[in-house]
Amino acid sequence: MIQRRYIIALLLASCSLLPVVAQEGNDELGIWSEIGIEKAITKNWDVGLEMEYRAQNKARFSVGLGTSYKVCKNLKLGVSYSFLYSEKNKYKEKIEGEEGSDEWTRGYNLIDEWYPRHRFSAEAIGSIKLWNWLKVSLRERYQLTHRRAWTAEKFEHREKFLLHLVDFDEEGYEIYETEKTVIDRTEPKPYPAFNDQVLRSRLKFEYDKKRCPFSPFVSAEFHNSVSVGDHMLLQKIRTAAGCSYKFRKHNEISLSYLITFDMYDIEEDENVRETVRLHDRLHAISVGYKYSF
Repeated sequence: MIQRRYIIALLLASCSLLPVVAQEGNDELGIWSEIGIEKAITKNWDVGLEMEYRAQNKARFSVGLGTSYKVCKNLKLGVSYSFLYSEKNKYKEKIEGEEGSDEWTRGYNLIDEWYPRHRFSAEAIGSIKLWNWLKVSLRERYQLTHRRAWTAEKFEHREKFLLHLVDFDEEGYEIYETEKTVIDRTEPKPYPAFNDQVLRSRLKFEYDKKRCPFSPFVSAEFHNSVSVGDHMLLQKIRTAAGCSYKFRKHNEISLSYLITFDMYDIEEDENVRETVRLHDRLHAISVGYKYSF
């Protein structure tokens, strides 16, 4: 009964870590799935392989290889490499002139392709255990993501409308006719190489009791960009609440709910990155499985 009260209290504490944004924003829901394999080389050293697929407004697939070493009871260090294959899906309406005028144009630009990225990470995780059941950890991760120069195909669709005089009616009024011309074309859209450096700080509270297979948790992670200027800029906040379950000694499954808050606007530059709208929220349900041996 006492353990159950601890679990309930920990889950309720998640409310204090989920930021409340009063302003209006766009909400999008996605599904994240991940599979991992972890091998213990020694008592303190392990290596792992992880694959993830995110189905959101823009899909992303990644596969990563990493290793970590437990320096002491309360400190673990790790490095990893991930290959990311992301979808570039951008739709933009184009309108020139005023609808119904003598001459005006409407249409859209569309880019729908996939492109690769390479990500390198180094992290340190410090943790302590309180009251023999609550594990509190702080993770500091430096992340460098490199995107090579690539060229996408941009599809352009245009409908041109031209109003011209064709005749006069019996009462002398002018009769106009609208001529419509459709133009479809594809042209290359170059994107230069780009490096993104981020410092990710995560605070996590987790129920960790011996011989208990369930481990509910809650966390808050702050993404600070160090690529802009000579100072850090808070890019986004990602919160999560969920639970993991260990079964058959080597197997673990997890289920969590995540909310990512974009914290600032980026000026639109199609050659570098896309505009991030302030207070946009990305919701995701994450399902994971890990095999350890």
